[in-house]
Amino acid sequence: MVMADSLVIFAAGKSSRFGGFPKAFCDLGQGRNVENTIRLARERFRNIYLIVNEETCAAGITDGLDGAEVISIVTGQGDADSILKGLRHIADKAAPDIVTACWGDAVFLSSEPFDEMKKARSAWDPASPVLVGCSWDRDPYAWFDTYGWKIIRSHFKKREPDQCVMGLHDQSVFTFRTKPLLEDLGQYKHHLGLDVYDENTYDPARGEMGLLDAFTWFYGQQDMAAEYCELTPGRVMSFNTQEELDSVKRSLQDFRKRTRE
Repeated sequence: MVMADSLVIFAAGKSSRFGGFPKAFCDLGQGRNVENTIRLARERFRNIYLIVNEETCAAGITDGLDGAEVISIVTGQGDADSILKGLRHIADKAAPDIVTACWGDAVFLSSEPFDEMKKARSAWDPASPVLVGCSWDRDPYAWFDTYGWKIIRSHFKKREPDQCVMGLHDQSVFTFRTKPLLEDLGQYKHHLGLDVYDENTYDPARGEMGLLDAFTWFYGQQDMAAEYCELTPGRVMSFNTQEELDSVKRSLQDFRKRTRE
């Protein structure tokens, strides 16, 4: 089954919580994390792009990577800024109307999230720039308030006095309408005052442009609300420490034994 659109893997973060080493390139026991994502996605997408920062590219760890075109950007002003820059590069090459995107540090146990995201497009409002794959998770680090299928507000565990026991949490996979999202993120960047700086420079004092925060802003604008769809839970994992990575490796091995994917 081949999808006509592209997959964009965003791995341009600084990985500060993991000692600076890119989590997309951590070894999972049978290859690196990004290679696992490419393996699961390669038969479902015509093109796969990998967005990395200049430091990762210069380190040489992307050399010899098979199955994805590597694009290097200056990063640091937040994940939404990386999306904006990465999609601009891709639009200049191929101008795809719709792309699927995922975080490079997410560990995919199966290809189900990609298949379910495509199936959910049939109910996606044509006016919405983003479709967010979500599941209900316990003690999520971030969660959404919603109205129907629209995302009203994003919440974050680190900012909230009242913690969330069970919340609607993104599964690190999205579908973007390329042109509308580029326009909307450009407006959001202007709203934050970040568009006055040279895009080829980075200064942490400027602040960051977060994708989940952008969803809250989108809802307040006309015809810009992000929407969500529900995915099978337990198919995407994450880690921030070596201990968590070891746990993810065991879970991935157990899942492969059960499903033989």
